[in-house]
Amino acid sequence: MNSPSSPLAASTLTAEEIALFDQRGYHIHGKIFSEAEVAVINAAADRVIAGQYDKGSPPDVTTLRREPVDLIKIDNTWKADTTLARTVLSPKIGHIAAQLIGAPSIRLWHDQLLDKPPHGGRVVTYHQDWAYWQMIAECRTVTCWIALDDVLPESGPMVFLEGSHKLGIWSLPEGITGDDTQKPKLPAGFVTREVPLIIPKGAVGFHHGLLLHGSDRNFSASRRRAIVSHVMSGECTYRPGQVHMNEWMMVRYPEHPAPGEKFRGPQFPPMWPAA
Repeated sequence: MNSPSSPLAASTLTAEEIALFDQRGYHIHGKIFSEAEVAVINAAADRVIAGQYDKGSPPDVTTLRREPVDLIKIDNTWKADTTLARTVLSPKIGHIAAQLIGAPSIRLWHDQLLDKPPHGGRVVTYHQDWAYWQMIAECRTVTCWIALDDVLPESGPMVFLEGSHKLGIWSLPEGITGDDTQKPKLPAGFVTREVPLIIPKGAVGFHHGLLLHGSDRNFSASRRRAIVSHVMSGECTYRPGQVHMNEWMMVRYPEHPAPGEKFRGPQFPPMWPAA
């Protein structure tokens, strides 16, 4: 057991929290990052959005939609900025994710910087993250959503369909964004509820790779920023077949997995145990 002074004390979960994650498909954690840390992270995020990279390399994918109705999304900011790398590769986040899925180790699958503008941002339709990540053969994945602003009901928060991770994999929605969340037709008798992720800046929401979730527009006068660590068990293996950014990025490095092998190499840095 970790003492209150242990570095792991703040990221050690109770058996009840782990059981509730298995039942509900999500875990809402308290503040992992202080307000001062969030201010530093936001400054780094704004630099990356402006095309300033202190690591000398760009992110893997940048989608800068500056129209009022759109969303800024940047993938794998950890390659571009030291502060954002330290954030998304946080051992505390890796430790929590490892406990939630019972994994001996955790690697980063990829990160995303999200900036939903005030009075804008398109609706994100209900979807499952792992449905887009079929090159990971096993669904031992967790999305770790780090709030960089206070998330309010009017901010267009992410909304979970509680327990939907137990329904198996669904087909991909026709489009990930649109005018409606396109709530799927659930099996008769399946009881669920919509749970909005209302959390303060610095707090983190964790959800299972099969949990259905979406979000509305941001109706508030403030930005709704987040940086996301999509993570996987260190035991996960590579399955070719579905096109994904990570597939064409990983082969640029000499060290990368062959089909059926565990993910390894610079494209998938370890988070837990801490190096």
